[in-house]
Amino acid sequence: MRKRTGLIAAATLLGVLSLGTLRAAEPDNHSPDIPAAVRAAMADPELAQSDFIENCAGCHGVRGSTVPAHLPEIKDRVGWFMCTPESRAYLLRLPNVAHSRITDNAQLADLMNYVVFVLGGKSVPSGTKPFTGPEVAHERQFALTSVSLKAERLRLANEAIRKCRAPTSLRLQYLGSPQ
Repeated sequence: MRKRTGLIAAATLLGVLSLGTLRAAEPDNHSPDIPAAVRAAMADPELAQSDFIENCAGCHGVRGSTVPAHLPEIKDRVGWFMCTPESRAYLLRLPNVAHSRITDNAQLADLMNYVVFVLGGKSVPSGTKPFTGPEVAHERQFALTSVSLKAERLRLANEAIRKCRAPTSLRLQYLGSPQ
């Protein structure tokens, strides 16, 4: 009986220690703060953040980090896609953006501004203008449907590397990916 009690105590202690280790390794799942300048460009920053969590975070993560999923990492990277008109339009033409259940174009513009200016962090080129409702309305008419999204993303990443001095790691879906 004593041996069994000792084993149960040891297993409990090991479980508690493991849980503590797991908690220490967990990512920060709190939404990032919205900088004042970005907040000023949005009609409703809290709604934009909530829309991202509800519509995008399931795949792209609350903070824009997707690893180990095989999806493009947006945290500190998506802003580079604002450096050319074509890659800027690409962000709005992505199927889950263009066909979003968010039908109000200004509301979707705020969501995409949250993605770019909050989650994109320092990857946003200086002087980048926020998305607008009319821009969203125009681009979502041209939703990408019959192209390889991975190939199109790579093509536009290469263009951002050439024209805008984006880091070559932008070619990767996420840091450490095979391409």
